[in-house]
Amino acid sequence: MKFKFGLSFIFVLIYNCCLAGLSPENGIANSDYHYSATVEKPTDSIEQLKKQIKGFAKKKDYQNAIVHSKKLLLKAKVLSDSSHITNAYWRLGYYYKILDQLDSSYFYIDKAYSINLKLKDSIGAGDRLLDMANIQKSLGDYNGGMITATEGLKYLEGSNEIESISGLYQNIAVCQKELGHPKEALRWSDKIFSLLNKHPTADISTENLYNIKTTRANILAALKDYGTSLKILDSIAANTQASNPSQFARAICNKGHYMWLEIKNNPESESLQLDALRIRQELNTVPGLISSTIHLAEYYFETNKPLALDYAQKALANSKKTNNSVAILEALDLLLPLKKSLGQDVSEEAIFYSNVQNTLEKTKQAVRAIYAATKYDNDALEKKNLMLLAQVAIKEKQNILAISATIISLILIVFVVLYKNQQKKKEQLEMAYKTELRLSKKLHDELGNDIFYLMTQVQKEGQDIANPQKVIILEGLDSIYQRIRDISKEFTAIDTGDNFGKEFFSLLNSYSSTKTKLITKELPSNFWDNVSAEAKIEVYRVLQELLVNMKKHSNASLVAITCSKSSKQVVIKYVDNGVGFSLKGNYLGNGLKNVENRIKGIKGNIIFDSKPNEGVTATITFAI
Repeated sequence: MKFKFGLSFIFVLIYNCCLAGLSPENGIANSDYHYSATVEKPTDSIEQLKKQIKGFAKKKDYQNAIVHSKKLLLKAKVLSDSSHITNAYWRLGYYYKILDQLDSSYFYIDKAYSINLKLKDSIGAGDRLLDMANIQKSLGDYNGGMITATEGLKYLEGSNEIESISGLYQNIAVCQKELGHPKEALRWSDKIFSLLNKHPTADISTENLYNIKTTRANILAALKDYGTSLKILDSIAANTQASNPSQFARAICNKGHYMWLEIKNNPESESLQLDALRIRQELNTVPGLISSTIHLAEYYFETNKPLALDYAQKALANSKKTNNSVAILEALDLLLPLKKSLGQDVSEEAIFYSNVQNTLEKTKQAVRAIYAATKYDNDALEKKNLMLLAQVAIKEKQNILAISATIISLILIVFVVLYKNQQKKKEQLEMAYKTELRLSKKLHDELGNDIFYLMTQVQKEGQDIANPQKVIILEGLDSIYQRIRDISKEFTAIDTGDNFGKEFFSLLNSYSSTKTKLITKELPSNFWDNVSAEAKIEVYRVLQELLVNMKKHSNASLVAITCSKSSKQVVIKYVDNGVGFSLKGNYLGNGLKNVENRIKGIKGNIIFDSKPNEGVTATITFAI
């Protein structure tokens, strides 16, 4: 029992240690991890934590918002809830950015980005890359910001996330301008407006639209197109004077600055910049105050150095409040030469400048390292996925090839079977035709000649021809002889060449007599040109069979035969006014059954329509 109790105790101890170890990964933000003792056992639900975080954010209590976001992160990790883990990471990045702790902000947003990639959430990944690119831009890492923003476009371009895409374009435009490439910056700005024109109903916030227009004005000023730049700023000022004092102050501050760049010591420029500073002091917007005091320090730099120094010192003080290294260095770039020209000691500021510059450079390098590691992992994962996709594609290709080979084999088998059947039918037709010719010859040459010989013997001179019995025998022999000649005639060879039309027409006319009138129309000389020899033979025999049946059984006085032809088939219609027959039951005798088989042999069709005492209609169709 003691042993079991000891094991249980060790297990609980290890479990608690693991929970304590669930704090965010070691790295830049380690200094913030003192909270773990207070959040290692979160009891609040996910939704309760979110409500608490929103409440702190609303009060601008961002420190508590961060603490509760870390609780949310821990809770989500315990539950293995990826969507809430990435949401917690994003919240931490967002609140750290508000506090200008950009390295910590970047660290957490990068974590959110990594999970978005694992979840294959391309929209989320693109949005997080936009956040990361903006942080790099804020740190003055313009090349890094452009690289990150361009990576974000891979996930978002072509989607309906117009605001995020325009944000990435905007980031690249600003970075290009700051790197001294205003023409390239203007090209990216043009892409934003082209995108917005294509999607006029896109949900873009008013604040973002003002930022996009202000950036364009800044780029045009860098290109020394002050006229167009000032028009844009005037438009923004007119639209925001009553409704958005922060944007209004920004517009008139930039306008005053660009008027000064165009014409030095412009009195209107001074007035506009002082008005902007007054509004920003009333609003107490520290970033705005930094911008105004730096512009005023530049304005008075040559004409009133003590006043310029005063504004530079104010810019430095405000920059220190936000711990904005880029702004601090920009203020010091003005403050150091001003103090030096006024004969003041600059050693303290020079040391501070060096320290800030080093810190900023280290932060840039750290941020780049974070993204480089994530990008390496992402590239490795993407490479692995591509290899898996390639393997799947190879298997799919192999399956397709196997299926294709099977289908082709089946088609070949079907083709061979059909071809063999067709050849067999063709051979059968040829055999039947040869048999008919052989029988015809045998009937004519042997049986016919033998009967004729008997007739001559009966008629020999000196015999009693007048004997009634001999007369009957002679008449019978003559009748048999004539029938044999008719049969022989029916099965003589048929010319399927150029003379077939004449032979066919002769066949039809040969069945016309005083008792039966046959009506037909002479066909064009090229009527049978595209018809195969087999089809010609079978059509000839079928009509011959129909006419023989008519002569033997129908007592028809009138027969009509018509032939027509299209590009795909031949239609032959036979009509007589004979006794007809009933279509009920087994109405096809041997003769008509033979007719039907012949037509099927050439892939044709024959339809009979008849009633007793109403004649017969037969419609023959076959493909050319």
